[in-house]
This record gives sequence, structure tokens and C-alpha cells, in this order.
Amino acid sequence: MLKICSGRAGLVRALLMTGPASVALVLPGAAFAQDGADAAEATDAADADAGNSILVTATKRERTLQDTPVAVSVTTAETIERAQIRDLRDLQTVVPSLSVGQRQSTANTNFFIRGFGNGANNAGIEPSVGVFVDNVYRSRTASQITDLPDVQRIEVLRGPQSTLFGKNASAGVISITTQEPQFEFGGSAEATYGNYDQIVLKGHVTGPLADAVAASLTGGLNKRDGFFRDLGTGDRTNERDRWFARGQLLVDPGNGFRMRIIGDYDAIDENCCAVVNMQDGLATPAIIQTSRISASAR
Repeated sequence: MLKICSGRAGLVRALLMTGPASVALVLPGAAFAQDGADAAEATDAADADAGNSILVTATKRERTLQDTPVAVSVTTAETIERAQIRDLRDLQTVVPSLSVGQRQSTANTNFFIRGFGNGANNAGIEPSVGVFVDNVYRSRTASQITDLPDVQRIEVLRGPQSTLFGKNASAGVISITTQEPQFEFGGSAEATYGNYDQIVLKGHVTGPLADAVAASLTGGLNKRDGFFRDLGTGDRTNERDRWFARGQLLVDPGNGFRMRIIGDYDAIDENCCAVVNMQDGLATPAIIQTSRISASAR
């Protein structure tokens, strides 16, 4: 309904009638905005109290994942344990942009991030995806494919990272951060038995040595028979035979000075990798039968 007001009295009445409506239109928005800000602050405070914020060091500074202006995927220790991630090859199952390809041996393992990486089957080529363990660069893939020790988190940085990390990391970086020694005694142990006589043993112990000194010791063993058998020689391939030991020493007197000494040793002695048929052709059954006849004749 349209009402036309004339004269001074009509104008005053119109202003008085529209005033409360204008206030009603403005104030709810302000109230909702204030309520939203208060709710966001309360949520952030609750997350901080509950420890739900994820801290990363992708920019060489410890910041939350939300405040880090870098394309980074973070895999926590809980995810690693739940998904049974044993080494960096298994990490590709939880990081979509990461692909790991193993060639003739563990020394010819290549990492690809977003499809970029040097996939040459050459152990002497420095990879374009840098792998760092506690900010220490691993220059060869043979020293990168190992069982993961007491890991706190793994950060996969996508894109060139040479400016921050100082190496030829043109495709990205995989940064592994392990747990620091604790000033309270603690530890963990793991034992697994699987098919092909697989045995996985892991142990971790940490505790104080003095008021300002803490230490930790971690060790592990991973053995398994190969699931491919050569019909000619009878040998098996694609087995597991590796072990590692890692020790840490933390000096923290509490005056701003911190020193962390880390030493680790690991060994891999595996026969990899068997060749399988990705797609059978018309001649495949004849070739397999010929191979079996030749093997039995020997």
C-alpha cells in the first residue's frame, strides 16, 4: 500500500515511522557479526586448548597450518600409525599429490610431486624432490627409503622450495620431523608378524639424564620373504631386510639455549624388483608354459 504524506507534519510522521525500521534492519546484522566473531574466537580458543591446531615448519618458522602461505600437506604421527605407513613409499597412500616409483633397487627410487620429478633410473642423479630429516638433507634415495623412526609429523611441500631449503628442490620437499627427547620417562614397543614370515619390531625409549639433559633411543627391524620366485634359480625377490637405530640428546638449560644432537644408522639389503606382466596378450600363456618347461628341464 502506498501512502503519500504532505506538509511538515506528514514528513515528521514518515521519518518517525521509518526510523525504527531502519534501526531494526541495521542492528541485527551488527549483532550477527558480533556473535560470529565471538563464536570464531571461542572456537579458536577451544582448538588451542584442545591441541587441535597443526604446527608446521614449512617456512622455517613454527606456525599453524592455517597461517602458512605455502601449499603443504601435513601427515601426523597418528595418521602414520593408523595407516601403517612403514616408509616414504607408503606415504603416497595418504598424500594425493605425492607419487613414489621404485626402479631396479632402493637406490633408484624417485619422488614425484604434482607429477614433476626426475624419473631417471640413475643412482647418481640428485633428485628434484628434496628429502629432509630434522632439517638434514638426504642427497641419495638409498638413504631416503628407510623405515620411519619416532616421527612427529611429515610435511610435503608442493612447488619449488630452493629459496628456503637451499637445495635443488625444484619440484618440492618432503620434510620429516622426529620427536624430541622428553624430560619424563616414556617409551613404546611394537611387534608384528605377517604372511611370508614378515617380522616387524620397533622400540622407543626416552627420559632425562640430568636436570637439563634428556635422551632417546629408537630401533627397528623389518624382515619378510619375497613374494616373487624365480623359476630358473628358485630365488625370491621383493623381500624386506632392513634395520635402523637412532639416538638423540637434548640439552635445554632453560635460558634460551637449546642443543639437539642426533645420530642414526640404517641398513637395507633387499633384492628388488621383479618384473610382472601389466597386461596379458595372446602369446603370454605360451611364453609362461615355455618358461616352466625350461625350468623343469634344468
